Amino acid sequence: MYRITVVNNARLNVGHQLGRSLTIPIGAAVRTGQLDSAAAQFTLNSFVLGPSDRPDALLAWLDQRLIDERATIAGFQLAEATSALETLPGACWSPALRSLAGAGLQPLINLSARELHGKVLSLHEACKHSRICFAQVDDTKRFTAWCRSGVALIDRETQVDAIATWRLVMKRLAALNDLSGRVLPELIEHFTVWLRGSSSAAAQIHVADLVQIHS
Repeated sequence: MYRITVVNNARLNVGHQLGRSLTIPIGAAVRTGQLDSAAAQFTLNSFVLGPSDRPDALLAWLDQRLIDERATIAGFQLAEATSALETLPGACWSPALRSLAGAGLQPLINLSARELHGKVLSLHEACKHSRICFAQVDDTKRFTAWCRSGVALIDRETQVDAIATWRLVMKRLAALNDLSGRVLPELIEHFTVWLRGSSSAAAQIHVADLVQIHS
């Protein structure tokens, strides 16, 4: 059995209206794929804190989804994500945070990207270079939506970026030939089938993206 769990964090820029960058973690999406001799299974779950929610609820949610010791955990610039999550109450007790920091029992794939001249790329910049769609986040709209408890927009954006991160991870593993035999091709094939059959708005955005790429 091969199981990989991709994590994407959502942040809120609470300082953009003051002319400076000050972000806080407010959510996460977890994309898991599992392939064994019987079948492939995929899940996409997300959680976004509302303005009145306890901040440590986010870590509690992640703790429940990153406990499988059989899974490989993957993400983009996980060190940066971990630093943001460390500001939440109870962070020192969180097994999910330990896993994301590479101190857990699961293998960790921590993606990053740079331009040729050395500039570090953000997730969205890396997706653009790889021709993978990503969430078009508007800081003002996100901040306004969150203040009004309109977390559905943020939830969808977080899921879109989780799937984008998954596609980046698959692209990287394919380049490294990191999975032997037919495991990676089968995982990618089943993932495409799952995307096309999913009712998730985030999944359908990526279906449209794949159609455009192959048209």
